[in-house]
Amino acid sequence: MKSKLHGLSSLLLAAACFNCQPHNGQNSEQKIVDKSHLDRDLLAAGPFATEESLYTVAPSIDRDVLPAPPLGQPEVKTDIRGKLYLPKGDGPFPVLVFLHGNHGTCGRVTGAGNPRLDTTVDYTLSGRCPAGMVESPSYLGYEYSAKHLASWGYAVISVNANLGITGRDGYNSSDGGLVYARGALVLKHLIKLRQWSSSGDNLALTNKDLNVKNKFDFTEVGVMGHSRGGEGVRYAYNIYEKAAASSVWKRELPNLKIKGVFEIAPVDFGTGMQPLKVEAVGTAWTVLLGGCDRDVSNFMGANPYARMLAGDDGYAKAIFAVWGANHNFFNTEWQVSDAPHTCIGNQKPLWNTKAEPMGSIAVDEPNALEGVTGSVAQQKFAKALMFAFFKSNVGKQVDPTLLHTFDSQYALPRALDQLAPTSREYLRLKDNVLVAKPGKNNPIKHTEGAITWQTLDDKLRSDLPKLQEYWTAYARDKGYSRLDVTLLPDSFARPALVLEGPRLNAEQTLDIPFTKVTDTEGYWTVDATLARRTGCYAYPETSCVPDFSVSEVDVALVYADGSSSNFVHLTDYIKLENYHSSYFEMAYAEPVANGSESYRLGFSYVPLLFSTARFELTDFALQSSNIKGLRLKFPAGKPVALAVDEIRLVKRADVAH
Repeated sequence: MKSKLHGLSSLLLAAACFNCQPHNGQNSEQKIVDKSHLDRDLLAAGPFATEESLYTVAPSIDRDVLPAPPLGQPEVKTDIRGKLYLPKGDGPFPVLVFLHGNHGTCGRVTGAGNPRLDTTVDYTLSGRCPAGMVESPSYLGYEYSAKHLASWGYAVISVNANLGITGRDGYNSSDGGLVYARGALVLKHLIKLRQWSSSGDNLALTNKDLNVKNKFDFTEVGVMGHSRGGEGVRYAYNIYEKAAASSVWKRELPNLKIKGVFEIAPVDFGTGMQPLKVEAVGTAWTVLLGGCDRDVSNFMGANPYARMLAGDDGYAKAIFAVWGANHNFFNTEWQVSDAPHTCIGNQKPLWNTKAEPMGSIAVDEPNALEGVTGSVAQQKFAKALMFAFFKSNVGKQVDPTLLHTFDSQYALPRALDQLAPTSREYLRLKDNVLVAKPGKNNPIKHTEGAITWQTLDDKLRSDLPKLQEYWTAYARDKGYSRLDVTLLPDSFARPALVLEGPRLNAEQTLDIPFTKVTDTEGYWTVDATLARRTGCYAYPETSCVPDFSVSEVDVALVYADGSSSNFVHLTDYIKLENYHSSYFEMAYAEPVANGSESYRLGFSYVPLLFSTARFELTDFALQSSNIKGLRLKFPAGKPVALAVDEIRLVKRADVAH
């Protein structure tokens, strides 16, 4: 642990500084990042032996899950199928529900060690797969986590959503992605589980020796969803919380309490003509994103976090990005990579990319590789993070210190840190004050020295002509008449400030002002939300020079009189690299006229994935508690690329809620 203060000067500064508070038994001015979490083993098995069973309830037409079809279209049935993982013991046990996402529902086995190719959705409507194919068991893809959590005293059910839902869209825009249907299906599984718990009936279970009577605590529930299942479990929470007392949900699930929502690479479609987007207000929420995701590649799962920033519900919200992780391999049954074995920006795939393609065996799955069915690193991340999240939020005996896993004030456990680079954005919506939102407070584009200030919206607009130049060159090279670029009007961008500049000839400082002079007395940290992204629009791409540099910025606090505190090094707190180098992703290509070689290309914005830099106030050795801004010092010889969103002062508080 690095100390920035030495000898006599250290003692003098410590005596004069404000906000000095003890931290884990040490003086906090002697710490930069808390390393007490380094040796935490989040993958170790718990004390409970476990048992398990499949369960099946016959298909039926369920209007609570799917609406009536339009005239002339067939009815679609759903069912209650899944797998239960139960600790051995008296219970009742807290309950976790897992929900997979959209995927093929029928697959072809290609031989031992090779991936199953899930290429059709026949099972979705018919309940059968073609000859030579098997039902794709997406719901078993999180068994590595379900068994682990059961060993820690959680009753886990993993929902099979294949019949009637997976692999199809809704009848119309009211629920086009069937995210509401998925949420309702989760609640239907909980209703059935409650009935079994009350009656002891286990006829739907394949393991008739499993005793389910009074084994489940429905006041302690957590949900996890992947892909469309992620937004699905967020909808499950909102459907229940907003339901009328007379609704089927409140009648059948009285006193249900969902204590946490964990999402993996989710969508954020919403429902209705003007999409209604939902959040997780009033409960803990975390999203795990893969930086090499080429399915939900616009990182839309980060958007609910941004929408919740204005709240004050007291619960922790977090974005945890794993650079190099794809979309599919968090599920062991999704055995072909969605990414074409390369990643955008400075990140390396977390799976074997050197295996041979399967060629003619997998014509419909060009990314299928011989002997490659997943990513151990991605599964370890998901397993560890789900344990940390649920064990810190759900159950009568939670361990709130496990929230440190998502908090960049604490170094990650070594077992995770060595697997892949990560970014963490974290906020507990309590005991803090927003002191600056520089993208909103400083909206006028201008230049200070060699550094340009502009909002993220202005940055996107200024980069669009560069994107057009790329596609014009591409069209000329490939023989297209014209390729016109446009930005989708509903692209969502946080109101961040973007600082950019060429390689500096000399060191330069600039100040980010707070909305007013603020007294820091009683606060523990100043938290700055930061990101780094530099794109290249040269064609061909091989002419781009990769930017692998780190944002080497020094940070100080600005006193009311304009002088500043000691500087600290940003790289001692977080590491900002150009992990993802593209601001735009093509959403559609449509011909301008029939038979024409001219196309209109619609692009959506790819959200920045921010990191929270949490500076303990004592690290600055403050000589006054009245602060009016953040001072950034950029070194000579380095280019400038930094995005800054919210800056908050945060009190030290018990993380329990």
